[in-house]
Amino acid sequence: MEKDLVSDSRVVDIHCHLLPGMDDGARSWEESLKMARIASESGINTVVATPHWIQGTVWEPNPDVVRKKVSELNELLRKNSIPLSVFPGMEIGVSENLVELVSSGRVLTLAEGKYVLVEVPFFSLPIGIEEVVYRLAGRGFFPILAHPERSRDIQKKPKRIRELVDNGALIQITAGSLCGCFGDNAKQCALELIELDAVHIVASDAHSSDKRPPLLSKAMDIVKRIKGIEYMNRLLLNASRCLE
Repeated sequence: MEKDLVSDSRVVDIHCHLLPGMDDGARSWEESLKMARIASESGINTVVATPHWIQGTVWEPNPDVVRKKVSELNELLRKNSIPLSVFPGMEIGVSENLVELVSSGRVLTLAEGKYVLVEVPFFSLPIGIEEVVYRLAGRGFFPILAHPERSRDIQKKPKRIRELVDNGALIQITAGSLCGCFGDNAKQCALELIELDAVHIVASDAHSSDKRPPLLSKAMDIVKRIKGIEYMNRLLLNASRCLE
């Protein structure tokens, strides 16, 4: 992102798979550093590392392992003079016991605060997702639904997102969706969600340094063009609040 767009703000990417060997993201420390450089050089100065956590699969990382890798990565960034700060988090799959998983600390919230990144499946929305969102909000958490614009259910009926927002959900769309990287349907849905004023955060959901890099600048330029700089800065501020 251009440095002068948010001269007084921290530019935070709350959704990034840059920890090596945790999921389908970075495969090595070298790849992690490449991703970190790309993020930093584009104007991002803070990233939340969000490996997948999906119950009943091989992707159930231990929170302590995530914390350790984040600490190791921050040390590597310091040694390589890359001005980027990384915080621990997870992208958590929807499950009936999600509230208990979060409350017990078995899964990580974003920067270990009150914001919970919840993965929205790409096909149908899980039955009871509204109840999960409502219960999380009732426990004092802020559920953030990741990339709903890529869900076929939401693409067919974008206004359904209002039900989730009314139940307490925050909405994170992916930068690549706005840029057309995931097809016309995802792009159109992302634009419709913005027009519905149902988007709170744009994040990279980066998985690599080449095909899915940690970039926000092009997407934010699109947001600024269609909604103005104040709206764009509001989205950036929302992302920075996830570190609280």
